[in-house]
Amino acid sequence: MTQKTMAIHYSFTLFHVFFYFLIMSTLAWPHMPHAVVDIRNDLPNNTAEQLTLRCGEDSSFNLKLGDHHNRTLTMDQDLECTAVWSRWFTTWNAYEAKRYQGQDTVFWLVRKDGFYRSWDGSKWKRVGYWYTD
Repeated sequence: MTQKTMAIHYSFTLFHVFFYFLIMSTLAWPHMPHAVVDIRNDLPNNTAEQLTLRCGEDSSFNLKLGDHHNRTLTMDQDLECTAVWSRWFTTWNAYEAKRYQGQDTVFWLVRKDGFYRSWDGSKWKRVGYWYTD
């Protein structure tokens, strides 16, 4: 065999070995299911103050009336959010991996009287409250 033929044969074999390990590692890698956290600003329409949210390590942002903020995470992650509205504030666990296990989506409504959670986006339960200084 010539050196050129050996080099081609070596490259071809190396490619196949790499490709084999790539396929095998992809098949063996555990695919973690995902969950969605959906937060909606449901404050009164006459509210002049902006709702400011911060979830996890993200920067703070304003959520307009009626708008949603969606966050996708793996089902083994926890997500804590902070909300500020006028002189009111709170921090809550928007997603708790152990507690919400098996839920694909956790819906939240931010209202004047507190924070409501739902598993289906239609039946709501108040589970959090605003605080003030």
